[in-house]
Amino acid sequence: MTDEIKVKSAGRPKSLEKRAQILDCASKLVLMHGYVNTSMDAIAKESGVSKQTVYSHFNNKDALYNAIIESKCEMYQINEQSIFNDTLPLEEVLINIGIRFIKLLTDENVIAMYKVVIGESKQDSNVAKLFYDAGPLHSIELVTNLMVQHEQSKLNHEQARETSHDFFNLLKSDYHMPSMLHLQERLTNEDINTLAKSVAKKTMLIVNMHKQELPR
Repeated sequence: MTDEIKVKSAGRPKSLEKRAQILDCASKLVLMHGYVNTSMDAIAKESGVSKQTVYSHFNNKDALYNAIIESKCEMYQINEQSIFNDTLPLEEVLINIGIRFIKLLTDENVIAMYKVVIGESKQDSNVAKLFYDAGPLHSIELVTNLMVQHEQSKLNHEQARETSHDFFNLLKSDYHMPSMLHLQERLTNEDINTLAKSVAKKTMLIVNMHKQELPR
């Protein structure tokens, strides 16, 4: 089981470095001023590039915001490439996903972004939808597909989606809301590993229950 997070940055082509630079600056501005009040002009200025360069990487502000959320998931390896590993037993795959997801949820910038989204959602519901689609929904869909495809589950889509929701809700446990409100200390690696293993075990029970419901 691998619980280390590897972020590749060295040796990237200049165009990818420029894209990463724009994403980083855009993320900082959104956290400071919110999505609605962050313009593409401001992002270009903060990134030290032309507005045309920003648009050459991102078609519009929605696409840029979507990329900010996706890049955070990529940083914690919550993506198709990392999740779909047929050489590992399903429970171990779930443990690895769980560790990454818990670390993602307790990332200070992710907590800050949650607060920005909640604060702006009444003013612009599109912000909340962009955030949900690129982050939580994308993760749910990845694990849904895993449950459909993995040899140890092979659930139908409805069962897989229900199991995926259960999995992520269990991972939030009793630390998520207090951490959002800064009411508890940061989880240790031991805490994270223990919780991920417990949730994976419980999820396997759910998987086996659903498998009994499948026609033979």
